[in-house]
Amino acid sequence: MRRFRSLSTRLTLQFALLFAGAMLTVSAALWTVIAGAASSQVEHQLQASGAVYDRLWQQRTHELQSAAQLLAHDFGFRAAVATGDTATVQSALANASRRLSIRTAFIVGLDGKVVAIDPAVPADEAQRLWEPLDEGRLSGVAVLAGQPRQLVAAPVLAPMLIGWVVFAPTLDEQEMRGLERLSAIPLRAAVLVRTSNNGWAAAGGSISKLDQLPVAIAKARSDGGQALDLAVDGDSSIAIAKPLTTFTSGDRATLLLAYPKADALRSARKLQLALAVMTLLGLALAALATWRASARIIQPLARLDEAAGRLALGEHVQVRVRGEDELARLATSFNEMVGKIEERERRITQLAFNDVLTGLPNRTMFQQQLDHAFRALDGSSAQIALHCLDLDQFKAINDTLGHPAGDALLIETGRRLSNAARGNFVARLGGDEFVVLQTLDGDRNAIDRLAQQLIAAIGRPFSIDGNELMPSTSIGIAIGPEDGGDGGTLLKSADLALYRAKESGRGSFAFFEQGLNERAQVRRQLESDLRLALDRGEFELYYQPLFDLASNRICSFEALLRWNHPRRGVVLPGEFIAIAEETGLIVPIGAWALRQACHEAVTWPEDTRIAVNASSVQFHRGGFQETVLQALAASGIDPKRLEIEITESIFLEGSDATLKLLHSLRGLGVRVALDDFGTGYSSLSYLQSFPFDKLKIDRSFIHNLLTRPGASAIVRAITELADALGIETTAEGVEETAQLQELRAHGCSSVQGFLFAQPMSASEVAQLFRDGLPAQNVA
Repeated sequence: MRRFRSLSTRLTLQFALLFAGAMLTVSAALWTVIAGAASSQVEHQLQASGAVYDRLWQQRTHELQSAAQLLAHDFGFRAAVATGDTATVQSALANASRRLSIRTAFIVGLDGKVVAIDPAVPADEAQRLWEPLDEGRLSGVAVLAGQPRQLVAAPVLAPMLIGWVVFAPTLDEQEMRGLERLSAIPLRAAVLVRTSNNGWAAAGGSISKLDQLPVAIAKARSDGGQALDLAVDGDSSIAIAKPLTTFTSGDRATLLLAYPKADALRSARKLQLALAVMTLLGLALAALATWRASARIIQPLARLDEAAGRLALGEHVQVRVRGEDELARLATSFNEMVGKIEERERRITQLAFNDVLTGLPNRTMFQQQLDHAFRALDGSSAQIALHCLDLDQFKAINDTLGHPAGDALLIETGRRLSNAARGNFVARLGGDEFVVLQTLDGDRNAIDRLAQQLIAAIGRPFSIDGNELMPSTSIGIAIGPEDGGDGGTLLKSADLALYRAKESGRGSFAFFEQGLNERAQVRRQLESDLRLALDRGEFELYYQPLFDLASNRICSFEALLRWNHPRRGVVLPGEFIAIAEETGLIVPIGAWALRQACHEAVTWPEDTRIAVNASSVQFHRGGFQETVLQALAASGIDPKRLEIEITESIFLEGSDATLKLLHSLRGLGVRVALDDFGTGYSSLSYLQSFPFDKLKIDRSFIHNLLTRPGASAIVRAITELADALGIETTAEGVEETAQLQELRAHGCSSVQGFLFAQPMSASEVAQLFRDGLPAQNVA
């Protein structure tokens, strides 16, 4: 086996096998052509033999029919049959049988009884010939006493039909031998009959054993006498099968003519032997030539192989090969590869532990450093603090200014963190996520000071491509070992604290608390239940009416989503909408809410609108316009009765695409309202960019309307601005009559709040309209 590891041996073997394969292909092609020609010749001869047998069969049938008719018309024979003179009948049949050289002849009476039958043929087998005789069948093959027989019958009339005389010569081996002698080729013949178990067997002839006979006969019947391959007495043969006419409908008989393939192809064996000798000689020459050629290649390759082994051990190697051929160029490439490998190893060592973009240690290096820090804490009272931080609104900056700007911000962030946390370990874990590992010397206040330094360092203005940015960061802090006894647990705790810091406000830091784990588990469970809530039909819409102050009537309803949780009961949107937006589930949930609201509102009065809130995720995921179109088409509601409420967060990403979508909705006739107006940073610019149908004044202004003069001034300014732009205004959260009077004085268009009605189910809204309530007194 070791010799096959040699390249020269493998080359020799490969080329020898290729040559042998080519020669075998040529030999196989020639052999196929010769075999096909021989098979075609044998097939024609078999078909000719079959035609001869057909003529012999017709001649024999005519001879037997003439003898049977002559006997049936004999007056004395008819009288004997009519009077039941068995002796006379037997004598006449015996004389006729001797003349025809057959052993079996009998009479089948009109009543089905059989007389003068060969003792070798059971009477019950002959009796079943009555039915085909009665149907008028007078010739064919039948199986009697297990032997195929050629049956020929003639009716006996006296003058009415009193029976039939039947001659039944056996189709035995002697007759098949006679047929074989008539053929120009040494064929083998047999008559095949169906056996008692519905199989087939050779009942007469020189064939004693057949394989795959039912398949062969079925193929012969479907191919119309074409030649087929068949195993006869264990030898592969070329055969044809000719169906024979049978006397009874239940019998089947076939003539099989076969010729062994070995005899047909004997003349081609000399050519096959010559091809084999030529193949062996060519194979030997090819092997010798290949061996000599491969020897000139092996020596340079052996030196390269030795050098590669030394390189694997870490040695610096160079290979010299004379000449300018491919082997010399291979040696030159090998030497260049050695230099590049050494350079790459140095680079890989750096990349394995450092972030490519910022040059800071990466997650792998951080994990090693964190494990090392925990080992250093073992048995001591020292502590470590892990600061986990990421950039606020980094995705918006990345999407708005492009990835190069985002990369520049990450590089600058790494530089600022390294300077602010000098003396502590700083790493980038990925994306905009960074960590600072702080070793404490007993001063817990150092944690707060470092966190504040990090926030201040990141918060300094940063200019990218002429754009002035004010970056900020949120920090989650976990202290080891009390918040985690290992690196993985401590990092998880810091992540939970970071999530809490973002909830409490951007640009802040928060410490890990044990309750955060419980909150995280509750949130994970809520997210899991939320994924199934839509399929389980757990969502329901409630509707809060909006009152038009000019007409003192209900002008529209706002659709409010409620989740009927199977264990927690009714879950308000404030508890699950944020999770739905983070996971993207808000898209199918929002689509369902829009369809359901339109479906239920279409039954309301024509002058009553329905308002549905839309999340920024629905806008930026795409397909929102199609969702609106489907809801309108499915419900049949007038588009002018549908109002989509959006918040300013929709404009934070992709404002151009958002404005295009809003204009498309307005083009459909759908109204667009800006919700929570006055709480954002650039509401006036949005009013300039898009002609909203309505502004909804945030409830925080309404709550302070009677207590803070500034709130009243803001509400007045909003209503006057909206009136100048031709935009309606709706005040949210109206709960007191004094608030209502103040809003009416400021010219607010409509109001919404608990002062008028609580949110109600769809059935309650329907009942409200059925009761036909008059205009509401909201003076």
